[in-house]
Amino acid sequence: MPGKTALRAQYALLFLSLLSLCTWSCAGRLKTAAAGLLMEDMVAAIDQHDDLELVTQAAPTYLLLLEGLRQDNPHNRRLLTSLAQAYASYATLVEIDDPERASHLYHRAMTYGLQSLALEKRLAPLLGAPYAQFAQLRTSLKPREVETVFWTALSWGAWISTHTDSMAALAELPKVILLMEWVLEQDETLLYGSPHLFLGVYHAAIPAALGGSPAKALYHFDRALALSQGQALMVYVQKARYYARQIFDRQLYVSLLNQALALPACRNPDLVLQNMAARKLARKLLEETDAFF
Repeated sequence: MPGKTALRAQYALLFLSLLSLCTWSCAGRLKTAAAGLLMEDMVAAIDQHDDLELVTQAAPTYLLLLEGLRQDNPHNRRLLTSLAQAYASYATLVEIDDPERASHLYHRAMTYGLQSLALEKRLAPLLGAPYAQFAQLRTSLKPREVETVFWTALSWGAWISTHTDSMAALAELPKVILLMEWVLEQDETLLYGSPHLFLGVYHAAIPAALGGSPAKALYHFDRALALSQGQALMVYVQKARYYARQIFDRQLYVSLLNQALALPACRNPDLVLQNMAARKLARKLLEETDAFF
């Protein structure tokens, strides 16, 4: 059985030999398929990198590659989901230093996520509908769509968080929560408990009159910590940023941020980059302690 590298080489040779025999339309589909073989490896390499600045600088090249592939195949669900994931992930890296730019990136991620879902004829009429009709998505979505729904909800919610002065944006929040709660029902372990982390932030950041609850926030944050076995440092940071601030607990706030800085960032290879970003945010939040307490 050939190794992974040998298989990649065989696929590349097959791709090149077929390319000369196809029409331009066929060539576009083959390019997308060949690139798809490498996407997962590239994402894994990015996630495992410990140089936050290098990845942040290199990410636009990857995004432009995906955009180019989309030009050839604009109705490829997998590619649209990859774009949603890539833009949302990149936005989280730049948000610390440039929230305005991150807002634009989150919107682009949300757009691609919705486009991917809209390719399913049973879903398309519901996505832009008022909440009463939109809620039918809970029974219309399929388990295979869980990752697309997650990245759509994540980027949509993040975009709303950058437009809290807009009633129109805030009015969309119940839709986002419905989607993320559906993801949670399908797979609470997704990306080391990320649905719980998202809902923890939501319940801590939103006033009780709008559905927020410190008790629910604490449950979701602690569940995310348990599912990630304490290895996802961003959970500590976001628990401090939202929950500890919400209950006005300075000691807890400082303790959580210091834990994020003290715990190893490389215990789980899949979380290295995220953990480096968490450490950067933790340092920033520690510097702002006196401004909040």
